[in-house]
Amino acid sequence: MPDVAPPGQDANCPYFLDPQGYPNNFPAKIWVTELDSDLATPTPPRQHMWLECPDKRKRKQRAEQCIVASYSDVHFTRVILRPYGMRIAPASVGLRKLLSIDHHIWFHQAVDPCQLILADSWCSRLGSGRGIVQSELFAHDGRLVATAMQEGCVEIDVSTQLPRPKL
Repeated sequence: MPDVAPPGQDANCPYFLDPQGYPNNFPAKIWVTELDSDLATPTPPRQHMWLECPDKRKRKQRAEQCIVASYSDVHFTRVILRPYGMRIAPASVGLRKLLSIDHHIWFHQAVDPCQLILADSWCSRLGSGRGIVQSELFAHDGRLVATAMQEGCVEIDVSTQLPRPKL
């Protein structure tokens, strides 16, 4: 498990997503350790996120896996934008499209989305408008509980990436 401080213990790990502020009250609390809001220059294509389901009802294991799968499908493609110095929210000027094309997740052990889960995500391949994002998900006790792979499509207006003329 990567050495990443849990939420509340690191000033650089702010609260990112309030489930009540998301369409249809998406059931997630997400803390991002490498901020997107500060991106102005390209950064390495890696990001750590703490995930937690605020709805503490007991569910069957399959339902818990579905919650974790939805987290990974919705949030991991954002890593593709980091080398471009772009972010999703608020959307960067020049970002035309970012979508998930293909998504796979393998569960290695039981996972409880009501406990903190650390997602270590990195973009292993980026080019021709596509990126491959790999993620390892760790339970709060350090166990590797799932591995995910996702292919995303990104379309960027390159004219926004070019330096402005001085005259």
